[in-house]
Amino acid sequence: MRKTLALMFIASISVLPATAQPKLEVLEGLKFDLGKIDRGTLANKRLILQNVGDQKLTLGNVEVSCGCTGTVVSNKELNPGDTTSLLITFNSKNFTGAVHKSVTINSNSADAPRTVVEFTATVIEDLAFSPMQFFFKDAEVGRKCTATIKVKNESTKELLITGFRTQLPDFTVKYPPEPIAPGSTIDLVAEFTPKKAAPVLSDGVFITTSSQIQSEVYVYVFGNVKEFKFE
Repeated sequence: MRKTLALMFIASISVLPATAQPKLEVLEGLKFDLGKIDRGTLANKRLILQNVGDQKLTLGNVEVSCGCTGTVVSNKELNPGDTTSLLITFNSKNFTGAVHKSVTINSNSADAPRTVVEFTATVIEDLAFSPMQFFFKDAEVGRKCTATIKVKNESTKELLITGFRTQLPDFTVKYPPEPIAPGSTIDLVAEFTPKKAAPVLSDGVFITTSSQIQSEVYVYVFGNVKEFKFE
């Protein structure tokens, strides 16, 4: 009799419902690909978040890696079965080639309080600048110095460098007037004749082009300027 009661007690425990818990599920999955993106453009992806648990789910802050943002668009308090949306925006301005990023959703989800969503993208550009800066090391007051960067046409059509603009005094950029053929590389030569010393030079120049997706490209200008010493 005692054995029978013990077996009945164990059986009753095994069929008791599990502890009630909130549970977050990303309906589109935890990985996605944004495909090819023109450099400088914004790419958006909207994900649906659902509480598949049996208690209220509370969404916390959304952590993002460099270059993207994540925003819970509607409710942050989800009853069982309810959904909300998460808008992820990726800014491709400072990236090129293959990109891998992540967004972390904090919540009170019992099995995954930190849910990581990963995405990939391929950022393409018409004109590849290398490096992305003009560097003037130990430039001297009153003396012209030069710095060179290369520009490669990565597109399938001819493109032009059409000009430049900068607020840096006594700075100019020399570029060929001819179109850059697809696959070809040219030199951009910056000339700088500083009028005063500067322990740190930190500025920039906008290079204008005929590309529809890169009509302006910002190139940094770094270095230092020292007084000229006649020897």
